Amino acid sequence: MKTCRVSYNNFDDSLLMSCKQENENIKKTFAIDNFIFYLTRKGKIVGLQLRNASEILSESDINPNLLENIESAELIISPKENSLFIGIKIISENKSTNLPLRVFMPSEPQMNILA
Repeated sequence: MKTCRVSYNNFDDSLLMSCKQENENIKKTFAIDNFIFYLTRKGKIVGLQLRNASEILSESDINPNLLENIESAELIISPKENSLFIGIKIISENKSTNLPLRVFMPSEPQMNILA
């Protein structure tokens, strides 16, 4: 689990989480459905953008209004066979909400666990 910088843009309903260290650079991006992953040259996931964030939260029975007052977020990434388990913990106005997601991955690109 890693605490990330987080921002929400209500104009395009996009949640952006950046977990990269100062010495890390984003070299690759790829998209699967509403997720955009940001990777280092070695394939380490250091960021995630969630498009249509309020819709995804609503579909998971989470009130999308919490996106307006996000204080912090944590990102958990765990590979499971041909998929990734992604856990997003959103802390908003002293309320904590967990959003578990499972993303099925193509065979490429090779990725490492967020460390």
